[in-house]
Amino acid sequence: MMLLRTLVLERSGEDAPVNGALLCGFAVAQTDSNFLVYSLDEETEPGNSRVYIAALRKKLDRYFLGGVESKEDLQVAMQVFKQVLMAAAASGTKTGAVIETAIPFHFIDLKGCKLPPARPEDHHSMIIKKALVMKVITLGMSAPSLPAIESASLIVPSIRFSSQMVSPPKNPPAPKPIEQPVHEPVVAEPVVAEQLASSIVSAHVVEPPELSASPAQFELREPAPTKLPVPMEHASMLEVDSTLTSLAKVAQELTQQKRVVIEREEELEQWHARLQQAQGDLDEKSRELEQRDSHLQNQRIEFDQEAERLTQAMSHLVAMRQRLQGVLLELDQTLGG
Repeated sequence: MMLLRTLVLERSGEDAPVNGALLCGFAVAQTDSNFLVYSLDEETEPGNSRVYIAALRKKLDRYFLGGVESKEDLQVAMQVFKQVLMAAAASGTKTGAVIETAIPFHFIDLKGCKLPPARPEDHHSMIIKKALVMKVITLGMSAPSLPAIESASLIVPSIRFSSQMVSPPKNPPAPKPIEQPVHEPVVAEPVVAEQLASSIVSAHVVEPPELSASPAQFELREPAPTKLPVPMEHASMLEVDSTLTSLAKVAQELTQQKRVVIEREEELEQWHARLQQAQGDLDEKSRELEQRDSHLQNQRIEFDQEAERLTQAMSHLVAMRQRLQGVLLELDQTLGG
């Protein structure tokens, strides 16, 4: 089951935050900067989807999201993301061709990090093939990753103030428990892909589409009003929390089962090694027994030969005894006469 990383996004005119799917994060040493790409499941036209690219800054294990300030940095980030798209498209082919990177970069491991709420209006958008969204997510999760580049300058987070004065109501309703604060950094939690956005990836696996050479798919686009996703209600949040709890238990059970399987495999390997050692010992003992048997057979042959010689000697002794008896008899007769 595929799990997606999410981040909290604040939309203008919306009271509740919305969740965005994190595609990937990568660092570019050429510009000494980090970038983050995410999606709100916005289909601009059939087969195409809008994604956003933001600057990701890190200072003392804290992360800050903002817009890409320099046009040159934006062009570099878009070129690197194009390389990521080409690698993601080639990852599903049978040939498995390796795409040479024109601009060196590395993926960033964002597991467990805290990302502050962000505003899509502050970030630049691009249009890519919708079929590549999940391929980019899979590539970013499976590819080797390194830490993000530390920022040498002091980072001051932007603070937005409202110029409208709002008077408190006369009879304010009872405050409802807030599941997740909007203005506090939150941990990007994993959400089941099928529950986050059912239309990000088609249920049927298709061949990776060819990348269009038209620069319009990677050109800079001004922020445009898009279809706002429906905010998550309290009941949906409870359902998501329950689902995440169940998934965490299932993952824990699967981890325990995997650990048991690994232990059994290690025991089987040890028994196999012992059996091989015992078999080697048996073979050696069998050779020793064969050598002893051959030695005993040789000794038996020698004993038989020696017995035969003794039999012949006894025959000679008996014949000599008989001749001696005959001689003695003749001698007695001669002496008696």
